[in-house]
Amino acid sequence: MSTLHDYVDRKRLKWMGFYLSEHTAQIDQSAFEEYTTIEEKNDMTAQEIAEIMEEALLKDKIVTVQSSELVNHNYLPDTVGKIKGYNEEGIFIEENFIAYDAIKHIELKSYHKWSDID
Repeated sequence: MSTLHDYVDRKRLKWMGFYLSEHTAQIDQSAFEEYTTIEEKNDMTAQEIAEIMEEALLKDKIVTVQSSELVNHNYLPDTVGKIKGYNEEGIFIEENFIAYDAIKHIELKSYHKWSDID
């Protein structure tokens, strides 16, 4: 009994054409980083930074901090989170430490609730 189309399995050749999901995710991430530039925010004075930090600590609010550090002539992504602590050298945002001298801009994170009609 003969079939019209005999299937011939290509074995290993078939699998060589597939990429691992981790590999494709890494390729997508590197392409995103290559074409993404982070906007420079305004420099803030030490007094302005202290006022925002005080409000964030008192009201337990989330902050967004832009560091003055540059990598390949580009700013690092903002550090976002609650201020967990501080010392004479800098602040701890979640598990990240940022020196006071490295803070370029800090602001309170604002959220738009999905239920707001505005």
